[in-house]
Amino acid sequence: MPLIKKGFILLSAALLVFLWVVPVAVSTAATNQLRIDESFDIATINEVSNQFITPLSASYFDVLQPNGALSNDDTLTEQNSRFWLSTELVNTGFSTVPLVLNIDRLNLDDLHIYLLDDNERIIKSYRYQAGKGDYSLQKLLPSIRLSFSLAAQERSRLLIGIRDEGLQEFPIALWHKQKIVQYDQNMQVLIGVVIGILGVLAGYFLLSYLFQRTPSRFWLAMNNGVLIALFFIAQGGLAWWPSLTNASEDVFTLLLGITFLILAKVTHNLFSRIPLILRIVTFGLPVVMMTWALLSNDYQASLIVMAGAALIGIYHVLLALIYNDKRTPGLSRIFTIAWVFFFVLYAILLDTLLGSLLYTTPVVTIILIILCAGLLCLGFSVELKERSFNIQKLLEREATITNLNRFYDLFRNSAEGLYTSTLDGELKTVNPAMCALFGYEDESHMLSAIANTREFYANKEDRDLMVGELLADGIIMGREFQGLKADGSEFWFSISCQVRNAQDGKFLYGSIIDVTEKKHSDLSLQYMVSHDALTGVFNRRHFESMLKNKLANEDIQSITLLYLDLDRFKVVNDTCGHKAGDALIKEVALLLSDALPDNAMIARLGGDEFGVVIDNEAPEGTHSIAETLLDAVHDYHFMWDKRIFNLGVSIGLVECDNRTTPSEQYLSMADAACYFAKEQGRNQIHQYNKDDKSIQRYQKELDWVTEINQAHTEERFLLYYQPLRPLSSPNDGYYYEVLLRLKNPDGNIIKPTAFLPTAERFEMNVKIDKWVLTNTFKWLQENPEHLANLKRCSINLNCHSLTDRDFKLFVLNAFDRYEIPYHKICFEVIESVAIIKMEDTVGFMQTFNELGCSFALDDFGSGFSSYSYLKHLPVDIVKIDGAFIKDMLTDPVDAAMVASIKDVAKAMGMQTVAEFVESDATMAQLGKIGIDYAQGFGVAHPTPLNEFKPL
Repeated sequence: MPLIKKGFILLSAALLVFLWVVPVAVSTAATNQLRIDESFDIATINEVSNQFITPLSASYFDVLQPNGALSNDDTLTEQNSRFWLSTELVNTGFSTVPLVLNIDRLNLDDLHIYLLDDNERIIKSYRYQAGKGDYSLQKLLPSIRLSFSLAAQERSRLLIGIRDEGLQEFPIALWHKQKIVQYDQNMQVLIGVVIGILGVLAGYFLLSYLFQRTPSRFWLAMNNGVLIALFFIAQGGLAWWPSLTNASEDVFTLLLGITFLILAKVTHNLFSRIPLILRIVTFGLPVVMMTWALLSNDYQASLIVMAGAALIGIYHVLLALIYNDKRTPGLSRIFTIAWVFFFVLYAILLDTLLGSLLYTTPVVTIILIILCAGLLCLGFSVELKERSFNIQKLLEREATITNLNRFYDLFRNSAEGLYTSTLDGELKTVNPAMCALFGYEDESHMLSAIANTREFYANKEDRDLMVGELLADGIIMGREFQGLKADGSEFWFSISCQVRNAQDGKFLYGSIIDVTEKKHSDLSLQYMVSHDALTGVFNRRHFESMLKNKLANEDIQSITLLYLDLDRFKVVNDTCGHKAGDALIKEVALLLSDALPDNAMIARLGGDEFGVVIDNEAPEGTHSIAETLLDAVHDYHFMWDKRIFNLGVSIGLVECDNRTTPSEQYLSMADAACYFAKEQGRNQIHQYNKDDKSIQRYQKELDWVTEINQAHTEERFLLYYQPLRPLSSPNDGYYYEVLLRLKNPDGNIIKPTAFLPTAERFEMNVKIDKWVLTNTFKWLQENPEHLANLKRCSINLNCHSLTDRDFKLFVLNAFDRYEIPYHKICFEVIESVAIIKMEDTVGFMQTFNELGCSFALDDFGSGFSSYSYLKHLPVDIVKIDGAFIKDMLTDPVDAAMVASIKDVAKAMGMQTVAEFVESDATMAQLGKIGIDYAQGFGVAHPTPLNEFKPL
């Protein structure tokens, strides 16, 4: 802001000078007489004359008539009127005075000058028209001149008539002849000085531009050249070509506009922050001024040029003050001072143009000084900008040098190997890390030893591939290649490289790091991903991927898949432990690998399961290979801790003759075939046949396995309940058994008899029992009122759950987590399961009996049916198998069996539950016998637990 204030102060000072000078131009003397004597030098006729406007047809005689020259005709214009100045000249001296009338306007349309005596007779007359010149003169002059003498005490009248479309106010001077001769001599010197100074400045800026290539210097040189032309026009230079004098104002306007366009370029170069739109305005103002002036008449053109010049100057100053470059202190101040000089010069020139100030030697000298001062300030602004720019460049160069030194230090001390080479491979530079990487003593040794960077690579073609990719993409990052060290040893390196253009061609800039350990680690990781950690053969994931690829490969004529499952492996594992089992698997894997031909691949698919895929082998050949594997395992004897174990292997064989069948399905087929090889007696080969009913049944079971897993994941298991009705006591609460249902993707409800046998075969019961227990306990916790009225909730457990080591802990945690009272839960165990796993079952029962849980023996009478088992099982409830219940009304034996079971249970303090009760009559008979509870469709059908309703 202080800088802007100073600029406005300078600008205001210039305008004050302008306002002081201009009023002088419009003042008019009250007298029309000019007294002359021997001491006379110069006088302005405009100030000592009467002024008239007459029609163009009026003569000088009409003007001299009292009031005859004045016209009130409003139709007079510049084209049909004439402007007159009348002055009386009186020589009061005692000698003749030689005089010269001087008019500095060569472009006047029509000029009449009359010198009259006291009797109004013409002593001398003169006429001038622009474009025609005055050929009566001995030499061409830069102004219109008329010489005459005035004798002692002589009185004459000077009458001047002017017709012109331009400004009527311009200086008309009367000179003493000796003074104007002296003035002409001085002007020749001053003109020479001005042109010399402007020429020197133009030459200086042009030559310095050729060396420094600074745009501002070029435009300053052009500006000085145009100023020379402007000065030439202003001093009447077109008098040398009289026919062009009437175009002097147009030429002057054009040159002035060009000057402002050049100054716009200078301003833009000095103040680079000026926005584009304002730059366009800077160019547009001079163009508008020139165009408007050239299309207007002379009078309007003069006003446009005067106003436009001031406006453009003020606009340049404002741009400099607003968009000052803070990196160059004082620039806008010097630039503003230059324009202040130009404003003062503008005011003086305007004063001379309007006629109140004459072009005398002192005036021209002042104009020259002001012009030079303004140009010098403008040039100094350019110098100041360049100095600031050079300082910035110097600082940038120093920063660049610092960065280069830093880069060189980084280059020298980098842990990465850095190098530079040509596209052809000629090595140019290396750093110490590069030398150490390839096993060279120092840079000079390496540069002299390696003729081409192809020697970096173990495979020379790798560089050609790398360069080709580099030329296509411009850069490569982290490409790994195998390299050669100075001693010939191989190692792995990672290279990043890019192409850069330099003055003497294209170069490769690369960095190399040793990735040998990483590569070995990657290879090891790849091996681990694709191989079984225990045996070293391929793992299941890689085997499935390879099988999929082989099925998609049309070049392979035939593919056979073998699925191997070791027989009696569990005996070794259970007898000698997992360590022995692992050793057995490793030895068998090696045994099988050695027995396979080259066109076969083996993988470990699971614990004791292996897969083999055979390519391009006839059916009899694949059977022969399978038999070889069978014999190899059969003849093998595993020894551990002084024990010898004989093994066998069951093999499922599938011919992969349909390439559109997914690889997963082929594995499932081979697994099914292997399963039936075991079912048929183990240690044999079974070939898959899609028409084999056993295979189809097994395939369905596999489908159920998939469906069970998906149902568990997708939350498609549902909890149902079936209530029990007390028969020997009032209904004092809720008694029911929790049942499981499965909802298939179509929304149909599947009963457990459809999928639980498969779940038991594939040992999925534990997961199902955990789900039932967790979700039942969770529902009870979320329904506290129901839990308060609950007397007994029965949950079925499978044999695998009872013998599972972690299931007991899981149940204990569930009771604790969901805060379920132990006495409200009854676990149901099937009679046959409880008897087979007697020890495990008793242990589980005792644990939860002590906590308050009750146990029910389900389906009693359908299994071993020995009453003695009831003595050893800590059960509280006996559930009589429904096979005895449904026909007891018509079959006396069934009725007797029910009564017998009830009597034994009562004797042992156990309650009884009758299953499959389907009628009220049966229920009534059971009550008579003494059965405690009834369950079946006659009581209620199974219903979703979340829709519970009391009986």
